[in-house]
Amino acid sequence: MGEAPDQRAARVAARQKTIVTGEQLAACGLGRRAIKYRVETGRLHIVFRDVYSFGCGGLPPLAREQAALLACGERGFLSHHTAAFVCGLRKAHPFEVDVSVVGRSCGLRKGIRVHRIGKIDRREVRREQGLWVSSPARALLEIAATLSSSELAKAIDDGLAAGVLRRGEVEAVLERNRPCRGAARLAAVIASGGGAVITRSQAERAFLKLIRDARLPEPDANVPFGRWEADFMWRAQRLVVEIDGYGFHSGPNAFNRDHEKVLALQAAGFEVLRFTRDQVVKQPAFALATVAAALARRAGNGGQ
Repeated sequence: MGEAPDQRAARVAARQKTIVTGEQLAACGLGRRAIKYRVETGRLHIVFRDVYSFGCGGLPPLAREQAALLACGERGFLSHHTAAFVCGLRKAHPFEVDVSVVGRSCGLRKGIRVHRIGKIDRREVRREQGLWVSSPARALLEIAATLSSSELAKAIDDGLAAGVLRRGEVEAVLERNRPCRGAARLAAVIASGGGAVITRSQAERAFLKLIRDARLPEPDANVPFGRWEADFMWRAQRLVVEIDGYGFHSGPNAFNRDHEKVLALQAAGFEVLRFTRDQVVKQPAFALATVAAALARRAGNGGQ
């Protein structure tokens, strides 16, 4: 006995995050009337025109994006805000699915925003969870025109800090695609220093230079303290300075670890000051004044 049409359709859908097209259903032996009946009885659910989810459960992660790619046919890939969401540059799930299609037209479907492009550099697309998606650097360029300069700078900094973006890749994508919508804004943000993630070593060197230039007492650096390490410590004044990167409190484990460290230092009688790397490098007067005031206060009361 041959395999039943529903079994064949289920196998196809299982490979595509529950998604199957009308053409694929027909190839499995289900005609239009059979498809309509399965929609009415809840075995198939319409996602986009002529694209369905097979089964009675909710859509799994990225199933809607899979459906959009199937709806747009070959040579399509997730792009713009959808790609930014998939690769982690955007937190909120976009309402419409952005799909770029290379070298061909694609019929409009409600819920899909189609972008027709003439060509794509192979280095600018990749596979993510089984789907073709713009690379993070290309996605950044694609959404650059829809973001303010400050939003774009933050997206660059957050992406670099999280390891999603690499500055060289962003610059390469920009160079390959000029001129295009959003390129001028992205180039201006990069030129102004946006997206320049400050490393721990850069921030520590800048901080020590501030202290030395102001002729304040010099702290010990990277001091072991129990199972932790204090960035800068003035033992006599019982003062500690911690310099945090953009990844600070990026998850529950990091948050708990840093919170425990601060509590342990405070229990040992230390005052703890926290600065971001950006504050140390771009707002040195603020950082220096805060430390100087704390050192004077701690010295005046004997480090208590």
